[in-house]
Amino acid sequence: MCTVPMGTIIDVLSRSRRLPLRRQALTRLCGLTLALAGLLLLGPGAFAQTAQAAARTPLRVMSYNIRCGSCERKDDVNHWQRRKFLVAQVIRKSQADLIGLQEAELFQVKDLVALLGQFDWVGVGRDDGKEQGEMNAVLVRRSAYSIESQKTLWLSATPEQVSRGWDAMLNRTLTLLKLKARDSARELYFLNTHFDHVGEQARDQSARLITQTVRSLGDQLPLILTGDLNARPDFAGYRTLTAVLQDAAVASQTPAQGGGITFNGFGKDLQPGNKIDYVFVSSGQTVQSHRVITDLYDGLYPSDHFPLAVEVRLR
Repeated sequence: MCTVPMGTIIDVLSRSRRLPLRRQALTRLCGLTLALAGLLLLGPGAFAQTAQAAARTPLRVMSYNIRCGSCERKDDVNHWQRRKFLVAQVIRKSQADLIGLQEAELFQVKDLVALLGQFDWVGVGRDDGKEQGEMNAVLVRRSAYSIESQKTLWLSATPEQVSRGWDAMLNRTLTLLKLKARDSARELYFLNTHFDHVGEQARDQSARLITQTVRSLGDQLPLILTGDLNARPDFAGYRTLTAVLQDAAVASQTPAQGGGITFNGFGKDLQPGNKIDYVFVSSGQTVQSHRVITDLYDGLYPSDHFPLAVEVRLR
């Protein structure tokens, strides 16, 4: 585990928020202008080389259960107002382009977007399809991808309606996006979910529903699924999902890093093999690396889950 002084993190994030927006915009504009001028001078072949380079650059993906922001008392050391800077730093340090968040409340998503300053986002509350309840929000790096379409399904027998499925204790959802890379116009699907923590039937049926959804999307575009499945890999739903998708931890070209624990209970519930968070990719995608991020800050855990950071080279 890496330990970084929390004061340093807060100071860096605070300074980044004060950077004048006009200066940021001018810097980006100048950079784009110079890059375009260089490509024009080099000729048409430069555009093809740029596209090829983009294809070789891995997509950085993160799955992160950030723990509901209203679940701790205000005087708790793990309250969101203290943790949000740490969560933002974990995301920033990972350099992820696409982040699937679980257990996020609306104010948490807004906090992270404000702190990071480089992301668009999609997500709806599970309790009303708008703002109420936790959401499986997806953060999309603005400079890397545009959001072509978005949809939320409920993990239930009536997925198009706000609903609770099978023996689940709570409403559960699947967020589905179609994205387009800004540098190459290549498209992909990105899905993010959070299975119920109580209902065993609900977890198995949720996996079946997602498998059906994946198949309905076809195999023309790459697909990535992130999620907290609230179960270890020995449950039936995992076998259902891996019948159509690859577990990035298993498919990684390099050995998975960071250990086999993703739920940590803020350091109070570290059970060997307790990996309940996942990244899956469709067939044909190459997983270059898979890592469980276990960084602490002054001994504090950013969340009660460790996030996953995965690098994928899309076909």
